[in-house]
Amino acid sequence: MRKITRKGLRNKLDKICSLIVRGRGRCVRCNSKKQLQTAHIFSRTYNATRWDIDNNLICLCASCHWFFHKNPILFGEYVRGLYGEERYAVLKEARNQIAKFTTEDLMIKYKVLQELAEGKE
Repeated sequence: MRKITRKGLRNKLDKICSLIVRGRGRCVRCNSKKQLQTAHIFSRTYNATRWDIDNNLICLCASCHWFFHKNPILFGEYVRGLYGEERYAVLKEARNQIAKFTTEDLMIKYKVLQELAEGKE
């Protein structure tokens, strides 16, 4: 049995988060059920919010996701309207926190998300 690497765990976390978010079943902007994708409000670069499925990840169809990538200012305005200024400010502050996860931390996070994903099936 191969030992899982930190990079491998990060990839697994990205995949399970995407599965959970797309499992919401519709685009939050246009309600489409086709070509669903996971969008990060704040980039995956920020470890503190990278796998925050409740606050930093939203479900968008491919068309809306592309539109927001091409119009980041409109995306920020849309999210502020969707979340409200206070929730958006809390998420923005969380993004700035330094988060360095150990392999064990990532394993725990993955197991929790795996249980969540299995509970939705």
